[in-house]
Amino acid sequence: MDLNPDNIKEHIGEIGQKEAITILKEWISNSTDLNLRKKALKLLRTIDNGKNFKFFEQLFLSDESSEIRIITGDVLKEKYNNHKKIVSLLEFTLFNVNRYEQKLLAVEILNEINSNETRKIIKNYLQKFIESKLSNKEEEFPKEIFSDDFNLPIPESLLEICFNLILYAYFIDVCGYNATLRNGYIILLNCEGSGLDSIKEIDALNKLSRLEHLIAKRNKIKMIDGLKNLINLKVLNLADNDIERIENLESLENIEELELSFNKIRTIENLSLKKLKKLNFEVNLIEDIKNLDDLVNLEELNLSNNKISDVKNLANLSKLKKLNLSFNNIKKIKELEELTDLIWLYLNNNYIIKTEGLNSLQNLKGLYLSNNEIEKMENLENLTNLSQLALSNNKIQKIEGLDNLEKLNTLYLDDNKIEKLEGINNLKNLNQLYLVNNQISEYRNQYVEDLKKLYYIFLNGNPLTPESWLCYKKKMTKYP
Repeated sequence: MDLNPDNIKEHIGEIGQKEAITILKEWISNSTDLNLRKKALKLLRTIDNGKNFKFFEQLFLSDESSEIRIITGDVLKEKYNNHKKIVSLLEFTLFNVNRYEQKLLAVEILNEINSNETRKIIKNYLQKFIESKLSNKEEEFPKEIFSDDFNLPIPESLLEICFNLILYAYFIDVCGYNATLRNGYIILLNCEGSGLDSIKEIDALNKLSRLEHLIAKRNKIKMIDGLKNLINLKVLNLADNDIERIENLESLENIEELELSFNKIRTIENLSLKKLKKLNFEVNLIEDIKNLDDLVNLEELNLSNNKISDVKNLANLSKLKKLNLSFNNIKKIKELEELTDLIWLYLNNNYIIKTEGLNSLQNLKGLYLSNNEIEKMENLENLTNLSQLALSNNKIQKIEGLDNLEKLNTLYLDDNKIEKLEGINNLKNLNQLYLVNNQISEYRNQYVEDLKKLYYIFLNGNPLTPESWLCYKKKMTKYP
């Protein structure tokens, strides 16, 4: 009979416990097949007679497979937590072994043993870690860590801090990530550019229940998963990956910022994140604006550089303050009437012919419509709070329709077909005026003398007469 782990399990009665243990130990020690080794170890766990501590100790400390080490740690936890040498093994592991999973198991088993000696070991580890690596933050940690009272059980909060410090060292020293602690808990983990194929490759992520910021941009992640336990997460940055679908975010009830730019997402879906404030889909493959109704607290939405043709399905986003739809295929401004809190609207690089649909946006401060097909400045009279207006690279021939915009500070009209410097006399707060590459031939200081706050006017690239050019040049030298 070929005595592999499966046959041993079937014929354990014939082989006998002692002989089976011997054969299984040989399999575990000598086989190159990890799956068979795991089978053998799990079977050994069930029939172990309590006389194999030394064997398990060796596996736990030095086996090349992390899976074998973890299974062995569970065996020690279950079968040998009363062994006379277990405490010294765990103390050695905690202070001298560099593998995080073994350290975590060591702390768990020491806590289960729950003696004065084991409590002292855990506290000593915490004290030495803080003194050696976080001495400047010592005051952030609970005073219990530094007390010499070992009579009471270690509180769950201190155990969690211990786990977090073990992982903090591992993330920084072994993985090369950036991590930030607050009061002993990891609140930020930055895995940018780490070659990750999956979020699940971030070791022990499920143990970081206090994590608030997770940054995993510039990787090769294809799927959103492995986030279920991150119930306190506020910021998730998965920009510049290979993600095709929005999914598995339902447990992130506290998330406020979601960054999914530079991915391969085609459809907006599975977003019921009530607390979300910022959402970025820049540079994806999205064609339709939809499935955003649940995002009632959204303040910033970036859908630039997609394939959107119609502005629609935004009415529920009543708290939206910033909307970016630049670099799309939009031809008409519409369905923005309900967005009365909107402050910044970006529609650059589309195919818009007419400025319209903006009458209700009276809180708007910035309107950006450069690189479109607009021929006339119109329907802007209600935007009385506008401070920045960008209409560069359109087909505008005349400056007009700005009389009500007394708060306008910056006006971009470069690369149009404007022939006269006019229609700006009411812009008492105008500070910067950009008119590069138009058709203006005449300039006089009198044209702008009422605009006391105008410090910068740019007329390069216009066919100014020699006299106008000289006047303009003198004006420019006076600017601070």
